[in-house]
Amino acid sequence: MTFGGPPAHGDALYTPGLVDYLRSAMASQVEQGSSGVRVLGVDPGTRVTGFGILDLEPGKPPALVAHGAIRLPASPLAARLETLFRELREVIREHAPRVLAIERVFRGKSFESVLKVGEARGVAVLVAQMAGLEISEYAPAMIKKAATGNGNASKDQVQGMMARLLRMATAPVPQDAADALAAAFCHGQRIWRSKVAQAAPDHRATRPIPGLAVAAARNDAQQLPRGLPRGSRAAQRLDLDALLRSGRARELPRASKSRARSRR
Repeated sequence: MTFGGPPAHGDALYTPGLVDYLRSAMASQVEQGSSGVRVLGVDPGTRVTGFGILDLEPGKPPALVAHGAIRLPASPLAARLETLFRELREVIREHAPRVLAIERVFRGKSFESVLKVGEARGVAVLVAQMAGLEISEYAPAMIKKAATGNGNASKDQVQGMMARLLRMATAPVPQDAADALAAAFCHGQRIWRSKVAQAAPDHRATRPIPGLAVAAARNDAQQLPRGLPRGSRAAQRLDLDALLRSGRARELPRASKSRARSRR
Protein backbone atom coordinates (compact mmCIF):
# COMPACT_ATOMS: atom_id res chain seq x y z
CA MET A 1 0.00 0.00 0.00
CA THR A 2 1.34 3.41 -0.95
CA PHE A 3 0.56 6.13 1.52
CA GLY A 4 0.29 9.79 0.74
CA GLY A 5 -0.76 9.33 -2.88
CA PRO A 6 -3.22 11.62 -4.64
CA PRO A 7 -6.84 11.05 -3.61
CA ALA A 8 -9.27 9.57 -6.08
CA HIS A 9 -11.96 12.23 -6.18
CA GLY A 10 -14.36 10.05 -8.12
CA ASP A 11 -15.09 7.48 -5.41
CA ALA A 12 -17.32 7.97 -2.41
CA LEU A 13 -15.72 8.41 1.00
CA TYR A 14 -17.65 5.52 2.53
CA THR A 15 -19.92 3.35 0.43
CA PRO A 16 -22.61 1.20 2.08
CA GLY A 17 -20.81 -1.90 0.82
CA LEU A 18 -17.58 -0.89 2.54
CA VAL A 19 -19.33 -0.26 5.85
CA ASP A 20 -21.03 -3.67 5.63
CA TYR A 21 -17.69 -5.33 4.89
CA LEU A 22 -15.95 -3.71 7.86
CA ARG A 23 -18.71 -4.58 10.29
CA SER A 24 -18.97 -8.18 9.07
CA ALA A 25 -15.20 -8.58 9.41
CA MET A 26 -15.31 -7.32 12.98
CA ALA A 27 -18.32 -9.51 13.77
CA SER A 28 -16.48 -12.60 12.48
CA GLN A 29 -13.75 -12.02 15.07
CA VAL A 30 -16.40 -12.17 17.80
CA GLU A 31 -18.12 -15.25 16.34
CA GLN A 32 -14.84 -17.17 16.37
CA GLY A 33 -15.02 -17.13 20.16
CA SER A 34 -11.77 -15.26 20.66
CA SER A 35 -11.48 -13.14 23.80
CA GLY A 36 -8.92 -10.95 22.06
CA VAL A 37 -9.39 -7.71 20.18
CA ARG A 38 -7.60 -6.04 17.28
CA VAL A 39 -6.66 -2.46 18.11
CA LEU A 40 -5.62 0.32 15.76
CA GLY A 41 -3.40 2.91 17.42
CA VAL A 42 -3.04 6.27 15.67
CA ASP A 43 -0.58 9.09 16.29
CA PRO A 44 -2.17 11.95 14.30
CA GLY A 45 -0.32 14.66 12.42
CA THR A 46 -0.88 16.85 9.37
CA ARG A 47 2.50 15.92 7.88
CA VAL A 48 3.01 12.37 9.16
CA THR A 49 0.41 10.18 10.87
CA GLY A 50 1.63 7.01 12.47
CA PHE A 51 -0.45 3.89 12.85
CA GLY A 52 0.07 0.57 14.60
CA ILE A 53 -2.15 -2.49 14.84
CA LEU A 54 -1.96 -5.08 17.62
CA ASP A 55 -3.91 -8.22 18.41
CA LEU A 56 -4.47 -8.15 22.15
CA GLU A 57 -5.69 -10.94 24.38
CA PRO A 58 -5.59 -11.09 28.19
CA GLY A 59 -2.85 -13.38 29.44
CA LYS A 60 -0.96 -13.43 26.15
CA PRO A 61 1.78 -11.18 24.73
CA PRO A 62 0.53 -8.58 22.24
CA ALA A 63 0.87 -9.69 18.64
CA LEU A 64 2.10 -7.16 16.09
CA VAL A 65 -0.10 -7.06 12.98
CA ALA A 66 1.16 -4.01 11.10
CA HIS A 67 2.66 -0.57 11.60
CA GLY A 68 3.73 2.32 9.45
CA ALA A 69 3.16 5.97 8.64
CA ILE A 70 0.95 7.94 6.31
CA ARG A 71 3.09 10.69 4.82
CA LEU A 72 0.92 13.51 3.57
CA PRO A 73 1.87 15.60 0.50
CA ALA A 74 2.87 19.25 0.64
CA SER A 75 -0.54 20.57 -0.28
CA PRO A 76 -3.19 22.79 1.38
CA LEU A 77 -4.37 21.53 4.75
CA ALA A 78 -7.84 20.61 3.49
CA ALA A 79 -6.36 18.38 0.77
CA ARG A 80 -4.02 16.72 3.28
CA LEU A 81 -6.91 15.97 5.61
CA GLU A 82 -8.84 14.39 2.74
CA THR A 83 -5.83 12.22 1.88
CA LEU A 84 -5.50 11.23 5.53
CA PHE A 85 -9.15 10.24 5.61
CA ARG A 86 -8.80 7.98 2.59
CA GLU A 87 -5.56 6.37 3.71
CA LEU A 88 -6.86 5.60 7.20
CA ARG A 89 -9.96 4.17 5.59
CA GLU A 90 -7.74 1.79 3.60
CA VAL A 91 -5.86 0.73 6.73
CA ILE A 92 -9.15 -0.09 8.46
CA ARG A 93 -10.50 -1.90 5.42
CA GLU A 94 -7.37 -4.06 5.12
CA HIS A 95 -6.95 -5.04 8.76
CA ALA A 96 -10.51 -4.73 10.20
CA PRO A 97 -9.67 -3.54 13.74
CA ARG A 98 -12.40 -3.28 16.34
CA VAL A 99 -10.96 -0.44 18.44
CA LEU A 100 -9.26 2.88 17.77
CA ALA A 101 -6.79 3.94 20.48
CA ILE A 102 -5.73 7.57 20.22
CA GLU A 103 -4.31 10.37 22.35
CA ARG A 104 -6.59 12.92 23.94
CA VAL A 105 -6.23 16.55 23.01
CA PHE A 106 -3.43 18.07 25.06
CA ARG A 107 -1.92 21.50 25.58
CA GLY A 108 1.27 21.94 23.57
CA LYS A 109 3.87 24.61 23.26
CA SER A 110 2.40 26.11 20.11
CA PHE A 111 -1.31 26.79 19.74
CA GLU A 112 -1.04 26.49 15.97
CA SER A 113 0.58 23.05 16.13
CA VAL A 114 -1.99 21.84 18.65
CA LEU A 115 -4.77 23.07 16.37
CA LYS A 116 -3.37 21.22 13.34
CA VAL A 117 -2.86 18.01 15.30
CA GLY A 118 -6.41 18.35 16.58
CA GLU A 119 -7.70 18.56 13.00
CA ALA A 120 -5.83 15.39 12.02
CA ARG A 121 -7.05 13.71 15.18
CA GLY A 122 -10.62 14.63 14.32
CA VAL A 123 -10.24 12.98 10.91
CA ALA A 124 -9.00 9.75 12.52
CA VAL A 125 -11.90 9.74 14.98
CA LEU A 126 -14.36 10.39 12.16
CA VAL A 127 -13.00 7.51 10.05
CA ALA A 128 -13.23 5.15 13.02
CA GLN A 129 -16.73 6.28 13.93
CA MET A 130 -18.00 5.79 10.39
CA ALA A 131 -16.46 2.31 10.29
CA GLY A 132 -18.18 1.34 13.54
CA LEU A 133 -15.06 1.08 15.69
CA GLU A 134 -15.01 1.55 19.44
CA ILE A 135 -13.02 4.70 20.23
CA SER A 136 -10.79 4.84 23.31
CA GLU A 137 -8.86 8.00 24.20
CA TYR A 138 -5.88 8.19 26.54
CA ALA A 139 -3.79 11.00 27.94
CA PRO A 140 -0.28 11.20 26.42
CA ALA A 141 1.32 10.62 29.84
CA MET A 142 -0.79 7.49 30.34
CA ILE A 143 0.33 6.07 26.99
CA LYS A 144 4.00 6.74 27.78
CA LYS A 145 3.65 5.22 31.23
CA ALA A 146 2.00 2.11 29.79
CA ALA A 147 4.84 1.68 27.30
CA THR A 148 7.84 2.60 29.46
CA GLY A 149 6.68 2.99 33.05
CA ASN A 150 7.47 6.71 32.86
CA GLY A 151 4.83 9.29 31.95
CA ASN A 152 7.57 11.73 30.87
CA ALA A 153 9.48 9.31 28.65
CA SER A 154 11.07 10.58 25.45
CA LYS A 155 10.09 9.42 21.98
CA ASP A 156 13.33 7.44 21.75
CA GLN A 157 12.48 5.58 24.94
CA VAL A 158 8.97 4.76 23.68
CA GLN A 159 10.46 3.57 20.40
CA GLY A 160 12.98 1.31 22.14
CA MET A 161 10.46 -0.17 24.55
CA MET A 162 7.97 -0.94 21.78
CA ALA A 163 10.69 -2.89 19.97
CA ARG A 164 11.39 -4.92 23.11
CA LEU A 165 7.79 -5.49 24.17
CA LEU A 166 6.69 -6.53 20.69
CA ARG A 167 9.85 -8.59 20.03
CA MET A 168 10.76 -6.61 16.93
CA ALA A 169 14.15 -7.11 15.30
CA THR A 170 14.50 -3.36 14.80
CA ALA A 171 12.84 -0.35 16.38
CA PRO A 172 9.60 0.73 14.68
CA VAL A 173 10.12 3.68 12.36
CA PRO A 174 9.25 6.43 12.14
CA GLN A 175 8.71 7.47 15.75
CA ASP A 176 5.11 8.32 14.87
CA ALA A 177 4.51 4.61 14.25
CA ALA A 178 6.09 3.74 17.61
CA ASP A 179 3.81 6.26 19.34
CA ALA A 180 0.80 4.70 17.59
CA LEU A 181 1.84 1.23 18.75
CA ALA A 182 2.19 2.59 22.28
CA ALA A 183 -1.41 3.85 22.15
CA ALA A 184 -2.63 0.41 21.09
CA PHE A 185 -0.47 -1.21 23.79
CA CYS A 186 -1.97 1.15 26.40
CA HIS A 187 -5.43 -0.06 25.45
CA GLY A 188 -4.23 -3.63 25.93
CA GLN A 189 -3.09 -2.84 29.45
CA ARG A 190 -6.53 -1.44 30.23
CA ILE A 191 -8.11 -4.69 29.02
CA TRP A 192 -5.73 -6.70 31.21
CA ARG A 193 -6.46 -4.60 34.29
CA SER A 194 -10.22 -4.91 33.80
CA LYS A 195 -9.96 -8.71 33.43
CA VAL A 196 -7.88 -8.96 36.59
CA ALA A 197 -10.38 -6.81 38.50
CA GLN A 198 -13.26 -9.02 37.36
CA ALA A 199 -11.44 -12.22 38.30
CA ALA A 200 -10.25 -11.01 41.72
CA PRO A 201 -12.46 -12.09 44.67
CA ASP A 202 -14.35 -9.37 46.50
CA HIS A 203 -12.84 -9.34 49.97
CA ARG A 204 -15.24 -6.69 51.23
CA ALA A 205 -17.94 -9.28 51.95
CA THR A 206 -15.64 -11.27 54.27
CA ARG A 207 -13.89 -8.29 55.87
CA PRO A 208 -14.47 -8.34 59.67
CA ILE A 209 -16.54 -5.48 61.03
CA PRO A 210 -15.04 -3.87 64.18
CA GLY A 211 -17.03 -4.66 67.31
CA LEU A 212 -19.39 -7.06 65.54
CA ALA A 213 -18.54 -10.17 67.55
CA VAL A 214 -18.95 -8.28 70.83
CA ALA A 215 -22.28 -6.83 69.74
CA ALA A 216 -23.46 -10.27 68.65
CA ALA A 217 -22.76 -11.57 72.15
CA ARG A 218 -25.36 -9.11 73.48
CA ASN A 219 -28.17 -10.84 71.57
CA ASP A 220 -30.94 -12.51 73.51
CA ALA A 221 -30.19 -15.97 74.85
CA GLN A 222 -33.49 -17.27 73.43
CA GLN A 223 -32.02 -17.06 69.91
CA LEU A 224 -29.37 -19.65 70.83
CA PRO A 225 -29.79 -23.43 70.94
CA ARG A 226 -30.35 -24.94 74.40
CA GLY A 227 -27.24 -25.80 76.30
CA LEU A 228 -25.06 -23.27 74.44
CA PRO A 229 -23.50 -20.87 76.97
CA ARG A 230 -24.26 -17.23 76.30
CA GLY A 231 -21.14 -15.29 75.30
CA SER A 232 -19.22 -18.36 74.13
CA ARG A 233 -17.38 -18.35 70.84
CA ALA A 234 -19.94 -20.70 69.28
CA ALA A 235 -22.77 -18.42 70.38
CA GLN A 236 -21.01 -15.38 68.97
CA ARG A 237 -20.53 -17.12 65.64
CA LEU A 238 -24.22 -18.05 65.43
CA ASP A 239 -25.32 -14.53 66.28
CA LEU A 240 -22.84 -13.10 63.80
CA ASP A 241 -24.36 -15.21 61.01
CA ALA A 242 -27.84 -14.06 61.97
CA LEU A 243 -26.80 -10.41 61.92
CA LEU A 244 -25.18 -10.75 58.52
CA ARG A 245 -28.30 -12.37 57.10
CA SER A 246 -30.53 -9.66 58.53
CA GLY A 247 -28.41 -6.86 57.02
CA ARG A 248 -28.15 -5.01 60.35
CA ALA A 249 -24.46 -5.70 60.91
CA ARG A 250 -23.27 -2.44 59.39
CA GLU A 251 -25.44 -0.44 61.81
CA LEU A 252 -23.92 -1.87 64.98
CA PRO A 253 -21.82 0.50 67.11
CA ARG A 254 -18.15 -0.15 67.77
CA ALA A 255 -17.61 -1.72 71.18
CA SER A 256 -14.59 -0.92 73.32
CA LYS A 257 -12.21 -3.61 74.55
CA SER A 258 -13.13 -2.96 78.19
CA ARG A 259 -16.84 -3.53 77.45
CA ALA A 260 -15.99 -6.67 75.53
CA ARG A 261 -14.07 -8.11 78.48
CA SER A 262 -16.87 -7.24 80.91
CA ARG A 263 -19.42 -9.21 78.87
CA ARG A 264 -17.37 -12.41 78.58
